[in-house]
Amino acid sequence: MAESENNKKTLFLFHGEDKYSSNEKLYLWKNEFLKKYGEESNIEVIDGKSVDPKNFISNLETLPFLCEKRFIIIKDIFKNKKKEDLKKITEALDKTPDFCILVLHENDTADKRTSLYKKIVKIGKVEEFKNLNPNEIAKWILDRAKKDNIKIDLNTANHLTEHCGNKLWRVSKELEKLHHYVEKDDITKKIINEFVTPALSSSVFKLTDAIAGKKVNESIKVLNTLKESGEELTMVFFMIVRHFRILIQVFDMVSKGENQGTITKKLKQHPFVIQKTTQQSKNFTLESLEKIYQELLEIDKKFKTGIIRIYQQDDREFQLAIEKLIINCCK
Repeated sequence: MAESENNKKTLFLFHGEDKYSSNEKLYLWKNEFLKKYGEESNIEVIDGKSVDPKNFISNLETLPFLCEKRFIIIKDIFKNKKKEDLKKITEALDKTPDFCILVLHENDTADKRTSLYKKIVKIGKVEEFKNLNPNEIAKWILDRAKKDNIKIDLNTANHLTEHCGNKLWRVSKELEKLHHYVEKDDITKKIINEFVTPALSSSVFKLTDAIAGKKVNESIKVLNTLKESGEELTMVFFMIVRHFRILIQVFDMVSKGENQGTITKKLKQHPFVIQKTTQQSKNFTLESLEKIYQELLEIDKKFKTGIIRIYQQDDREFQLAIEKLIINCCK
């Protein structure tokens, strides 16, 4: 836990989409602190909601107990504070004593436009944890498997990545569950298919692949699997609409000769999403994509105007509308 090279402040910000990695790093730092200083009473975790800007600096200036340092962690201060409060906290940071290791930890991406963020960049150190791409996640799985004596090969690791999406915390939990099931045996694709419920984003790709292949039964099966796994039908529908919107844009750009790198920048999507949608676009015509999208908008309009209704614990009308769409697309 070295101090920032540009100044003497022991001030850090951990933030980003990859909650698993940022929390894991924070956990390691706490353990390091205990190993070095041995006083748990000098570690304080504060909810950002409860931070009073008036008393902020006096809290930091509390002397460590029988120790050289205090380790203070403030959780989610960016999302829980008004602009005026953040400004006061920002001004107080210059007075942070050298014996105080201060980590601001956000379970999301911090607002980089705020004075607080800019101040930390200037006098402290910022580490952003971005979601890993599929290749990086597969490598992470293999590294974790080696560490924990889990038997899984690269091909199967890629399959697990496709099932879980880009959330590392979910990948970690599913890997742990699979290891518990197989014990000393190999994790296989068949076991993953049986025990791991596909992530929503992964299932939407499978659904559109099945629609492109005009596989009615498979398409409806994917839809039912999503619903049975606890996904709200409205969220599933939103993801389908979003996916086809991106698919139409990708189809148009590919037909104009644009490469994947340019498309990724223009649409501001993850390269993996553009790669998959570029492959999928070859299975559709522009006319078929526009027809599907218009039907999706019609379902959305009927839902918002009350023609298609959802009652408490009863979304059969909405599901029937989506199933009719799938059948029409597969004709």
